[in-house]
This record gives sequence, C-alpha cells and structure tokens, in this order.
Amino acid sequence: MLRNRHGEAPWWYPPMSASHLPPATAVRPHGRERTTIGVVVRAVVVGVILTGATVVGTLAVADDTASAVSGPMATNAMAPIVTTSARQALDSYDQWVATDEAAAYRSFVWFRTQTAQYAAAELGYAQAEMVEAWAATPVGHQLAVLAAMTQVGVPYRTNTSQEGVGFDCSGITTFAWARAGVTLTRQSSAQIREAAPLERATAKAGDLVQYPGHVMMYLGVGDAVIHSVQRGRTVELDTINTRRTNSVRFGDPTL
Repeated sequence: MLRNRHGEAPWWYPPMSASHLPPATAVRPHGRERTTIGVVVRAVVVGVILTGATVVGTLAVADDTASAVSGPMATNAMAPIVTTSARQALDSYDQWVATDEAAAYRSFVWFRTQTAQYAAAELGYAQAEMVEAWAATPVGHQLAVLAAMTQVGVPYRTNTSQEGVGFDCSGITTFAWARAGVTLTRQSSAQIREAAPLERATAKAGDLVQYPGHVMMYLGVGDAVIHSVQRGRTVELDTINTRRTNSVRFGDPTL
C-alpha cells in the first residue's frame, strides 16, 4: 500500500475494508483556500486513475437559438472519480434493497464513504466531518446527495433536467430527489417554499439551499454544496458564494 511520510495511506488510496478506510486528514476549512500542492496531487491522481482521460462537456451558446458547441469545459478536478464512486454506491444500495444481502449494504456504506471523502478533498474540508455528515443524514437524503454526485461535470442547460445531458439549478435538485422518491416542483423558489424551513445549524446533507433565483443542495458541512452553476458551467461541487452566506435559506423537501 502506498503511504505518505507519516506512514499514512493517502486520502485517495482505494479503501480495502471498512477498517482500512483512507485517513480523515484535516485540511483547510474553506474550498477557496486549497493549497497548490493539494490541487497538484488531485490532478495527478485523476490523471493516473483515468490514464489521461479528459473531462469535456457541451458548452451552451448564450442566445435564444438553443444551439450548442462541443469543447472542453472546466469542472471539478475530481469529477470522474466522484461520479464513478457515487454510481457504485447507488448500485450497491439497489442491490441491497433487492437482495437484503449484508455484503451489498457494506458495499453501499463503503462507496458512500469514499464519495464523501472525495467531495471533502475537492472542496478542502475535513474528510471525517463530511463522512459523518453523510452517514448521519436520513437514507433518502443520502440517495439524493449521491444521485447529484453522479452528475458532476454535466453542463448547465436552461429548462433541462436530463441525466448526462444537462441541468439547470432546479433541474439537478429535481433529478437528485427523484432518486429518493421525492417529486420537487421544477422552479427554485417553489422548491424552497414547499420545503420545511430549517436553520443552518440543523440543515443536513441533501437539504435544499436557496437564494432568490438559485437553488442548491447542501452537503452537510460548512458552506459545501453541489449545484448546477450557470450557463457555461457545469454541475459542480462548490461552496456558497460568500456574498450569499448570511442570506441563503435552508429547507428539507421531505417534511
């Protein structure tokens, strides 16, 4: 097993068993303050795992013709491994529901944990905190979070909620919560209005985060969210805009 100079397995090393999960290394608390070394490590890891694969998307043209052009689109550096891990978690969950096999449940927990660690590393949060937040949230919330994670890197598209094709902000939350069996109205202000209001302190991973004109999904730690950003961007792991931190609303769509 690869180990760092402290004798610890690196955060990205695939866990071999529940007792050998990657260490929850404390890192800077804000995504905007990620170190250059951390970014380089993530880029190298993604390059090694994907053997040089390039993340691309479809860039929507900002006009009324709804035409589009193909080309590289910037997204989270770890998007490919985040989406793969999230899909494996959901597949394991479905297998567990279908078979009631303990091994399938352990696999679900394994990949959920791994996905949370990848998300924390991407955003610069402590991995243990993200893992705990996802484990503590209700199962429906877990499924919604993981479903959203499978779409990281998919382009923003107005009035769209289509897996692997495109999403606007309410489109990705609608898609994600549908995986958990919850139907949301396809409009950002309606989604938060119909959700049970929450204080930030009681918000859980999977809950909605909204400010006028935009809705996101909370990841349970700090200001971490996943959302479909805007035209020319993608579904991304991100942090709440600092100008909006004190004005956003939180809501639970299941209550």
